[in-house]
Amino acid sequence: MKNNKWYVISTFVLGCIVINFAGRILSDRLQLPLWLDSFGTVTAAYVLGPFCAAMVGMTVNLTYGILYSWTNMFYAVVSAMVGITTGICVKKGFLKNLYGVLSTSFLIAVLSVTLSVPLNYLYCDGSTQNIWGDGVIESMEKVGFNSFFSHCMGQFYLDFLDKVITIVLVFSLIKLLQKKIVSKRQHTLLMMFLCILALGVIRGETVTAKTVTEQEDYSSYLQTVYGRENGIPGGCANDIVQTKDGVLWIGTYGGLYRYNGTKFQWINEYESIKTVNCLYTDEEGRLWVGTNDSGLSIFINDTVANVITEKQGLASDSVRCITQCADGNYYVGTAGALSIVTLAGGLNVKKTMEDIVYVKSMDADANGTVAAVTDDGKLYFIRQGKIMDIVEPSEGADFSCCKFDENGLLYAGTSQNEILCYGCDTGEWKYRETKGCEELSNIKSLYFLDDGAMFVCADNGVGYFVEQTDFKMINTDTFNSSIDHMLMDYQGNLWFTSSRLGVLRLCKSVFTSLQTGAIQENQVVNSVTKWQNRFYIGTDSGLEVMDEETGEEYTDDVTETLAGTRIRCIRTDSCGNLWICTTGKGIYEITAKGETFVYDNASGANGNKYRTVEELKNGTILAAGDAGLTFIRDGEITKVTGESDGLTVPKILCVLEQEDGTIFAGTDGNGIAVIKNGKVEDVYNKEDGLSSEVILRMVKNEDGGVFIVTSNGICYMDTEGKIRSLDKFPYYNNYDIVEGIDHTLFISGSAGIYVVDKEELLSGKELEYKLLNSDAGLNRALTPNAWNYVDENMNFYFSTDTGVICMDLKNYEVSVRSYRMQMKSVKIDDVSHFVRRGEVIYLERGAEKLEIFPEIINYSVNIPYVSVYLEGYDSEPQVVSQSEMSSVIYTNLPVGTYKFHIAVLDHKGQNPVVESVYTIEKKAEIYDHWWFVVYIVAVFTLAVAYLTWMIFHTQVQRVINLQKKEIELVKKQLEMGNETVLTIAKTVDAKDVRTSQHSERVAEYSVLIAKELGFDEKSCEDLKKAALLHDIGKIGIPDRILNKPEKLTDEEYGIMKSHVTKGAEILKSFTIVDHVEEGALYHHERYDGKGYVHGLKGEAIPINARIIGIADTFDAMTANRVYRKQLDMAYVIQELKNGRGTQFDPGLVDVMLGLIDNGKIDICSLYKEHTHTDHSREKEEE
Repeated sequence: MKNNKWYVISTFVLGCIVINFAGRILSDRLQLPLWLDSFGTVTAAYVLGPFCAAMVGMTVNLTYGILYSWTNMFYAVVSAMVGITTGICVKKGFLKNLYGVLSTSFLIAVLSVTLSVPLNYLYCDGSTQNIWGDGVIESMEKVGFNSFFSHCMGQFYLDFLDKVITIVLVFSLIKLLQKKIVSKRQHTLLMMFLCILALGVIRGETVTAKTVTEQEDYSSYLQTVYGRENGIPGGCANDIVQTKDGVLWIGTYGGLYRYNGTKFQWINEYESIKTVNCLYTDEEGRLWVGTNDSGLSIFINDTVANVITEKQGLASDSVRCITQCADGNYYVGTAGALSIVTLAGGLNVKKTMEDIVYVKSMDADANGTVAAVTDDGKLYFIRQGKIMDIVEPSEGADFSCCKFDENGLLYAGTSQNEILCYGCDTGEWKYRETKGCEELSNIKSLYFLDDGAMFVCADNGVGYFVEQTDFKMINTDTFNSSIDHMLMDYQGNLWFTSSRLGVLRLCKSVFTSLQTGAIQENQVVNSVTKWQNRFYIGTDSGLEVMDEETGEEYTDDVTETLAGTRIRCIRTDSCGNLWICTTGKGIYEITAKGETFVYDNASGANGNKYRTVEELKNGTILAAGDAGLTFIRDGEITKVTGESDGLTVPKILCVLEQEDGTIFAGTDGNGIAVIKNGKVEDVYNKEDGLSSEVILRMVKNEDGGVFIVTSNGICYMDTEGKIRSLDKFPYYNNYDIVEGIDHTLFISGSAGIYVVDKEELLSGKELEYKLLNSDAGLNRALTPNAWNYVDENMNFYFSTDTGVICMDLKNYEVSVRSYRMQMKSVKIDDVSHFVRRGEVIYLERGAEKLEIFPEIINYSVNIPYVSVYLEGYDSEPQVVSQSEMSSVIYTNLPVGTYKFHIAVLDHKGQNPVVESVYTIEKKAEIYDHWWFVVYIVAVFTLAVAYLTWMIFHTQVQRVINLQKKEIELVKKQLEMGNETVLTIAKTVDAKDVRTSQHSERVAEYSVLIAKELGFDEKSCEDLKKAALLHDIGKIGIPDRILNKPEKLTDEEYGIMKSHVTKGAEILKSFTIVDHVEEGALYHHERYDGKGYVHGLKGEAIPINARIIGIADTFDAMTANRVYRKQLDMAYVIQELKNGRGTQFDPGLVDVMLGLIDNGKIDICSLYKEHTHTDHSREKEEE
């Protein structure tokens, strides 16, 4: 572009910047695993070179930082590096082919990580500011990788993908243009399209930013009222504010209350705050308390720091409202005139505006304007202590309150149901628009949330504007009178005060009500399911149907027919038909086409009272009721099972089909009836392991087992039919079991819903569980024996005493923004001290007792686990639930510096979610310092060294002599051990007159074989000794059998065979040689498993025993015996071959034959005569 004019280059650069900016916004909005903010930078590097590319990249970071987050400015150095590196690589010709492109992209990714990771640590606590990158970091750290390495990898995952995609795409586009596949006009149109697309992304971001934000349904929030019975004795509340530590302060006519989510603390030690009208927190975190008759007090660190009354110049001691102006002054509305108060030079009244009387609502914008509404309904605009404008009320609609939004617009509520909006144009405040709140009257206050939603508090309720257009009421039930003020706490919960009813909290819960007008108030629900886009709800008084989308009630002939009838169960089958079980009117089937069929006593069913239906594998519908079972197939009743078929107790509460078609019927008092072909064949009862014979529910497990809910516990039947009670489950009055994801079980009962791990429950070990009850937002009682519904999205709809409640089985934890914690105070030897965050807590050397009061400020329904730990003293953290947390006491702490950790843990009480650390230091005397300890140790060491030197010379020679004696003794013991082995072997050989020197030869042959197999020297030596002792058991064989020349009888042969076990028994404690007993015990085993005494087969026989076995047999055949001479070698070799794979290890036969062939085993040199004789005795011995 060297020949292009300046405006062409400027337009191109601007387009590159816009593309970068649009890509970054798109990435943020879609939460992509890459940045998309380098397309323009790389393009500029290609066309204009490294300098311009660096400027393009840096401009985007600076612009994004100004508009969104200032920390992004520091990453401009990364963008500059991308531009410079790419530009240099282009000039060097590295980007002419795909290999160079990929190499360059990898280089830039590595450089980006190198620059970004330090910046992440400096400005973002190590976070990549991308959920994908942070996810990589967290997952790697959980596995156990180093933290720094994990952070590098998290950044690399983002930068590598981003840079490769960016550079490859730009390279491809450049190549496309260079090949002139598109014309110049098309080139221009393409660039225009990219710019328009980028602008569209940016525009789309600004237009749709609010629309993509999911609007909260505040009516579904859990509502809790705090009044006379649970925290606020007076039962009324005038105002509520939150200080920076997250603590809520509630002003009442009965005084000031401090609330941390656990306890309401009445602040009654100060005379100046006995009756509170209004509250205000300023930018510095101070709490301003306006009272009804004691003026104005300022609270700092839970202590009254300043008080100002009429005596100090305040217009009146009755304070109605307070606000802080942008100029730093405080405007105080009183029952008299408006006072302007300053803290400069101490708390004092700077000015009184006598013309403005009885201000009841006030607010200030960021530009120094204060708006005030007086009791006579007028609206004042004030600037620098002067009235700028006065707006008179319209007829019948006085102004009642006012509030500025973040854009500087003022919204003023009226005594009717309207809100007027005013904007400042050229220094004048002008009317803009009117918003109607038709269902409200006498608006008391306005409040803006962070997302821009405007809440309206009024005399008869609360509502809010959705995107500043549509007004929506919040159903606050009976909390609907004199709602004066509200706020959102740091966790996102909403709080409302009423001067008549107290305080209302709205907070998120995992439970939501099925919003419908179909179910009458206080109506017990027994069953719920969804069919054809409608919810079918069975109650004690009929069938209610509501449209899934609109929530509107639906009626038809069936609902009218079943009006007043108790519906026990509603379920669907695989054909899309709906089945309804009633009490008194039998079973109703509504087909997918809308046809209705009734199965009752008159049509052949087993009675008219039914509790549940179950579809069997063959399509049959099995209905269970008070008179037994009814089988329905293709619209016909095919079979019934009752008392005459063996049902002792015909009332069936639940049924379950097994894989083989067997039916388990859970009875109301007679256990589980096992039914085949309509007849009862067996019954499981208490004797079989059931904890009760009232069976409420049976749920099949994936392994084929069955969870059984009885009237007093939970049992489990395995695939073999064995039943055991799951005693570690903490509750007994349970109703149902539903399995969620990851083997999580949800067990409902009268206490709520227990969440447990299935494997832990079945293991029988101590069970970790979470209970979802009223504390978690379950403010209704679950219906016993109800039949509930889980949809395809794992939403669990369950029946309660007052309607239907829904929860997401995939997410049963309320998402809490954060937790705040602090060390509220400490007591040192029973004297209280306030603790300021960041300050060191000092203890005197003589302090004996330290009591710490940790505080978790939590307003959510979650009751988290809390860990407290004094680093440097405690060996491990103490973990308790927040509800059980109390003070922590330490006595007689040693001098030193300690770190006190307070942490909120995850729902399993294992990993910290958020943590605060406080430093505690106990002062030291001179003898407590390290250098004094060094002095003591040094002197002591010198003394010990001197004494040691003296003693050393008198002891060293004695030790040396003793060691020599010990070494000699060991050598003698080894020699004696070897001699012992040889002597024992000779003794055995001497006992058997037929086996002279047999053990020595077997040992020699065994060692030769072992060497061929590669045994090391020690293994060969151990084998040799084991071979020498292999026949030691013959010591226990009578001589008459051992030396009998004739063939042994069966009885004698049995005794002879026992020498192997006798030998093993003798050698089992012989520890000089490793595995010595194996040679004695297994040397008569055969490779084919037909040996004795254990019948081991193949390589199950130890290798040493296999070697000794073949060597033993070989010697038996080649040695001279008293009853015959040695056998022919040809015969011996043939016998070895015949025994290959049957009597002997084939590999060892090959080794033995090899040793004979190469002459390492030379029988001729050992024996001079070769005689063939009878071989029967050899076979006996083998």
